[in-house]
Amino acid sequence: MKKLLLLACGMCIAGSAFAQESVLKEADRMLKVEVPDHAKIASMLKGAMADPSTAENVKTWYLAGKNGVQTWQTGYEQFQIGNKPDVANMSRALIEGYGYLMKALPMDTVVDPKGKVKTKYSKDIIKLISTNSKSFYDAGVFLYESNDLAGAYHAWEIYSELPTMACLGKSAPVADNDSVQGATYYNMGIFAYQAGMKPEAMNAFLKSARLGHGDVAYDNALAMASELGDRAMIQEIGNEAFARYGKQSYIAELVNLYIREKEYDNALSMINKAISGNPDNAILYNVKGVLVENQVNDENISPEAAEAANAEATELYKKATELDANNAEAHYNYGRMIANKAYKMSDDAYELSTSDYNKLREETLLPMFKQAAEELERCIAIDKEANRQAFTILKNLYYNMGDEANMERVSKLELE
Repeated sequence: MKKLLLLACGMCIAGSAFAQESVLKEADRMLKVEVPDHAKIASMLKGAMADPSTAENVKTWYLAGKNGVQTWQTGYEQFQIGNKPDVANMSRALIEGYGYLMKALPMDTVVDPKGKVKTKYSKDIIKLISTNSKSFYDAGVFLYESNDLAGAYHAWEIYSELPTMACLGKSAPVADNDSVQGATYYNMGIFAYQAGMKPEAMNAFLKSARLGHGDVAYDNALAMASELGDRAMIQEIGNEAFARYGKQSYIAELVNLYIREKEYDNALSMINKAISGNPDNAILYNVKGVLVENQVNDENISPEAAEAANAEATELYKKATELDANNAEAHYNYGRMIANKAYKMSDDAYELSTSDYNKLREETLLPMFKQAAEELERCIAIDKEANRQAFTILKNLYYNMGDEANMERVSKLELE
């Protein structure tokens, strides 16, 4: 009985294999008719892909890939003559077909009676891919317009990679120039981000940046790395972007990374290294000032160390304003620190007599208030949106100086 059962099982397997082989022959035949039923062919081949007897047959994947490409071609012909095919469906068929063809390519080996390895479908596979390279770009546009942002990303990803694919050999399409490629990768980054594909968005924005698309590409790449919490990429992108564009936000992002992880020594070491290579960069001194000042927030710091840190930060902000008179943030920080020092001196003078306090006010506090106000006025004159807190501090300074006219002027300027 067992032998009969085994025999029956073997017959089932053989029957299944025969049936699937028949499916492949029929699919091949149907692809050659004048108007193929691509949906039916795709359905037939799904079974062949899943069946163990044909899943390892290169013909299964070759036919599935060919059907996907032809689905696109048929639909695109209809689109060109003014008809309205399902552009999203035909675009997805193209992408899926590409995947099948790429699976088939390494499987395509035939050994002849003499033991020589040859290929049967590779030439046609390469032709199908290379001659349709522009189609992947168009498919990306269709999918974007259909709000399939992940699909649009994948279509343009294929389009961008084809020129570098060694398996296409001399048939590989010519790559777009750097400017066009940069714009393509930038849009891919947007597609990926909106589709919730943050790692892909980060990589696309970074590729765009490296092709010269501008600091906005670095901004977005760094933002993605930060959202992902990818420390290595934050460092790589931040350093690379700062070296090219010198924006404070790049170094600030790196410093913030170290601060979040309480690695103050690493942050300071990085800033000092950057300053040694860029000794006249005001941005770096301003960022270092923020880092040094931030140490005051450590609950374990002594009063003496806190005072020293504030003094050092003040000098760093001052240095930044001297190196770049148009650095609004540096003027804000310098003015703020002078104001804070003056307020502390005033608070600490509570034991002084009225005459001694008045002398301190006239000789020390008022000049400091005036100096702080001048720095904050410069900040607002350069960029009134750089730090809105500058208006609040300025109004308080003029209040302490008894200068109602300037208080009113600043209040009006704040509302403009």
